[in-house]
Amino acid sequence: MILKEVPLCERPREKLIEEGSSKLSNIELIAILLRTGTKNENVLELAEKVMYQLNDISDLSSLCLEELTSIKGIGLSKAVTILSAIELGKRIAISKTKKIYFVTPEDVFNYFYPRMKDLKEENLYAIYLDIKGNVINIKHLTKGTISSTLIDPKLIFKWAYKLSASSYLLVHNHPSGDPTPSIADLKITQEIIKQSKIIQLELIDHIIIGDSFLSMKRSAKNFKLF
Repeated sequence: MILKEVPLCERPREKLIEEGSSKLSNIELIAILLRTGTKNENVLELAEKVMYQLNDISDLSSLCLEELTSIKGIGLSKAVTILSAIELGKRIAISKTKKIYFVTPEDVFNYFYPRMKDLKEENLYAIYLDIKGNVINIKHLTKGTISSTLIDPKLIFKWAYKLSASSYLLVHNHPSGDPTPSIADLKITQEIIKQSKIIQLELIDHIIIGDSFLSMKRSAKNFKLF
């Protein structure tokens, strides 16, 4: 069936205008991004092909350019549009960080897990806090490799100084899903704690995100930290 044969009220763009975006299915939303189908299939059918590649709509965020363009009918332009929409969604999700409060390690995990679960390399973030414990800013500091992160104390302290932070938390992910800290994780955390005390800056916790999480502060007795 060509799209012209689909009733106007069921076409994605027209449906969004009449009923709002929340009324559209995942396939219909993807179809709007794709804009057009191919010679042999309409845009809704092409959008279905994209969905068939996923176990869940959240898997869309893990697709790369090569995977999208490998789908017959998805060229470079369509793939770039989809990836741009995904990135905008991610940026909206992490905006307005001053309204975010991290009271427990669980709060940190709930915030970062959706943003980290599809990452293929270790990434390090710092959450900078003011004297009252309010979030000043969340900074993405470094990206490592599949098995290591690049924790640079100078970079951590540079942003703490620029933001006039009184304390901070470190957060990094383990792509393997296992949040158990490596020996390198423990050594660098111990060193950062020492350096932070010298400049009267408090490292509140270092949290590792995997399929679950590990709080080094909560596990201090095991690792002889904090």
